[in-house]
Amino acid sequence: MEYEVVIGLEVHVQLATESKIFCSCSTDFESKPNTNICPVCCGYPGVLPVLNRRAVELAVRVSLALNCKINKRVYFERKNYFYPDLPKNYQISQYELPLAQNGYIILPSLKKIGIERAHLEEDAGKLVHKGNYSLVDLNRTGIPLLEIVSRPDIRSADEAFDYLNYLKLTIQYIGASSCDMEKGYLRCDANISVRRKGGDILGTKVELKNMNSFRGVRDALLYEAKRQIKCLDEGKKIYQETRLWDEKLQKTQIMRTKEEAHDYRYFPEPDLPDFVINDDLIDKERTFIKELPIDKRARFIKDYSLGGREVDVFISNPALADFFEKTVEEFNQPRQVANWILGPLLELINSLGGGLSKVKITPANFSKVVKYFTEGKLNNLTAKKVLSLSIEDDRDIDAIIKEEGLLQVSGEDELLSFVDEAIKSSPKAVEDYLKGRGQAVMFIVGQVMKKTKGKANPKVVKQLIEGRLKEHG
Repeated sequence: MEYEVVIGLEVHVQLATESKIFCSCSTDFESKPNTNICPVCCGYPGVLPVLNRRAVELAVRVSLALNCKINKRVYFERKNYFYPDLPKNYQISQYELPLAQNGYIILPSLKKIGIERAHLEEDAGKLVHKGNYSLVDLNRTGIPLLEIVSRPDIRSADEAFDYLNYLKLTIQYIGASSCDMEKGYLRCDANISVRRKGGDILGTKVELKNMNSFRGVRDALLYEAKRQIKCLDEGKKIYQETRLWDEKLQKTQIMRTKEEAHDYRYFPEPDLPDFVINDDLIDKERTFIKELPIDKRARFIKDYSLGGREVDVFISNPALADFFEKTVEEFNQPRQVANWILGPLLELINSLGGGLSKVKITPANFSKVVKYFTEGKLNNLTAKKVLSLSIEDDRDIDAIIKEEGLLQVSGEDELLSFVDEAIKSSPKAVEDYLKGRGQAVMFIVGQVMKKTKGKANPKVVKQLIEGRLKEHG
């Protein structure tokens, strides 16, 4: 029997505020454990929370970018449960009336994935496990989170990967969060079930946790889909439960049976009033939403005739995409510019470390390197050398070429003496070429490049060598 996988994702995003959602404690990730805490986030008796306006603004901004309907009235509820890193024994969250709902995000495949809801809540603390005991760090307690819940519209692990990638990029583009997964600024839980293909009744849902990367989410979903299908094929029952993803074993393991909403005993938060999201706030936050990643992707493919994979590299790094567009404004050859950015420039950036922030060369200066290579003034080797000498301090390209004597030698009269010399010193390569082994000519080309210190035009050199060897033949 063929089966269909049904997936819904719950994503928690830490909003880019300087203080927590209900108190003035810092959200600084680098702080020592248990230094960013106060009576409010530790849940001392008699303390009162105060809502962080900035958290609301950023949450509205994200909701608008996800095409959600903003609910004008906002109120919070207590979600009651005990956990060692939750000192209050309850979490201030939203349930009945979320901040936003009924949105969507479009994937590169043009499939629309529905957003069920987006709501504000506070984070819990963090447990640090040490052998047979655990330590509690409450610095994260009270950090503002936006939980984004998708509809069960996702039909494969790869589609889940694309959804997460474009959700993350959308949030980064509008400046609402860095979404740094290594710091826990973006976390994802997945709900997955399987059913017979063509069926309209959902299977039993299993929740997956403990996935630390988008690749981990994809691997966990692939494994869990196979596990559930195997259970159904063998006539076994699938239980509604929460399972943890074990990265080392590459398998899911049961954590607990799944709680229902009534287990949390939600009720309105008595220490916070209702809030109104007015039109002025919504209009202001809408101004921060410019070109979103899915729109930029479509435009790059249409306007610059680039492939999807190339565009995805640019889309994933807005600063790199901006550098590309400014370079194309200087030298209108998008294909050549893209080749040099995605090849030599990225290679140099990786070797330097520190990312694009280390690059000081301007698009105007970089465009000269690409232009001179395209026009044949520099060959591949000399162009790369010029780039390496200018990338960290934006030295003038023309000055480097002059100082280093790197202008490409393309004149036949200049090159013929080097060609004849190389042919004379390479009898074995000449013999192989004359016997029909065409690639042997490249050895002689290499000899000419050595003799000219890399400044010769390899295309012209190859033509001259082949012409001379035909005379020998």
